[in-house]
Amino acid sequence: MKQYPSIFNDVIGPVMIGHSSSHTAASVRIGNVIRQIVGGDVKKIKFSFDSESSLATTYKSQGSDIGLIAGILGFETYDKRLPHAYKYLEEAKIDCVFEVKNLGAGHPNAYYIEFTDCQNKPYTLTALSVGGGMFEITNYMGFEVSIDGGSAVTLDFPGLEVKKLNPVLPVMSQVNPSVPFITAKEISKYAKIHNMSFSELAILYESERSGLSSDAVLNKMCDIVDILKKSIETPSDDFVADRILTNQSHLIEESNALGGSFSKNIIKYVTRFMDIKTSMGVFVAAPTAGSCGCVPGCAFAIQKELNLSDEQVTRALLSAGLIGVLIAHHSTFAAEVCGCQSECGAGSGMAAAMTSEILGGSVDTCLAAASMALQNIMGLICDPVGNKVEVPCLGKNILAALNAIASANMAAAGFDAVIPLDETIDALDRVGKSIPRELRCTGLGGLSVTDTSKEILQKFEGGGLDANFK
Repeated sequence: MKQYPSIFNDVIGPVMIGHSSSHTAASVRIGNVIRQIVGGDVKKIKFSFDSESSLATTYKSQGSDIGLIAGILGFETYDKRLPHAYKYLEEAKIDCVFEVKNLGAGHPNAYYIEFTDCQNKPYTLTALSVGGGMFEITNYMGFEVSIDGGSAVTLDFPGLEVKKLNPVLPVMSQVNPSVPFITAKEISKYAKIHNMSFSELAILYESERSGLSSDAVLNKMCDIVDILKKSIETPSDDFVADRILTNQSHLIEESNALGGSFSKNIIKYVTRFMDIKTSMGVFVAAPTAGSCGCVPGCAFAIQKELNLSDEQVTRALLSAGLIGVLIAHHSTFAAEVCGCQSECGAGSGMAAAMTSEILGGSVDTCLAAASMALQNIMGLICDPVGNKVEVPCLGKNILAALNAIASANMAAAGFDAVIPLDETIDALDRVGKSIPRELRCTGLGGLSVTDTSKEILQKFEGGGLDANFK
């Protein structure tokens, strides 16, 4: 049975450093589980990726390697040592190998892992990165399992030593979680019966799903807002070894851009969060690293425009999170599975509902805004230049943010979304899975295979830039 997503585990999070949530953050968490299995002492480890998978071409450029290393060393997703993982690996004297070979068709983000502990006892494990920093371990020592890191697990199989694993996600799952709704239709019905706003529904959902009190849910999102504000205020390194773009958020301030200060601030804040990510600073995936600019960028631009309190921003982000829950449960945040429509597209739908909530819209207005935003951005491909999460990711984040504002304005004005949000998400999932593999974060199509992109990739791989931060 598919687990109910958490706003904090799956949607507004993880808090992280790195190139990609599905590559770097998920890898850290997979590494954390491996470390628990061997009692904190990995001696040898080999990570294998299928030659036809997304990871075959992106595991190094998008940080799966440093994430996995950081995880087995016991680092968290937001540990500032993460970019220098290879240095710490060498100091720990762990024999670590990455290989790409023909393993047969499977999930595009599948990790096949062999490792030994300090007594040379061998282990095998298969793990999937399923988008937004989430993962699932599907096989342990030849036995089928389903471990997502959200709850304590006991590995007890015939002939094997019993292993107890602790959760590695920020919000622990209940043993038998229940939620009051998991579709837009159910949300609308519940809101009418109980006369609740969209943010109140989001708080209720997360409280029921996690067992946290309503105040605890609010406080946890308040902490996220504090992290985002601190990230904005912290100077970021303009030169990181494997970076394509330098910091650009300041450029819009002195430009003659159309649309007034609000439009400029959207571009400024969206770009600022992407600058932070690219410079290996601490940021919040929302819902992914590749789409980390859209939702918080909109939130902070609106806060400045309307002079909102931090509590209003907190509630707005919870509203965004509830839309993300629907997308995560009924589709995916993995561009490797459904293209960038599942990252920047999802962020746009989330930001549209969030904006509608800020504007005082009804629950149905928030749902309509999200549906329109997703309809407008359906089919968006993922074609990273140089296999990096920078270009055209930045432009797509800005596109997603402006689309969100337009969709919220349309919904507020009474425009008809026509297609209900549940049906739009279903269509989004079908369309995403029909996008050719080359256009789903493999680096094999679109802008990824232009001459300029190939030159940039060659520069990274040829030693001109140190992609591993050794």
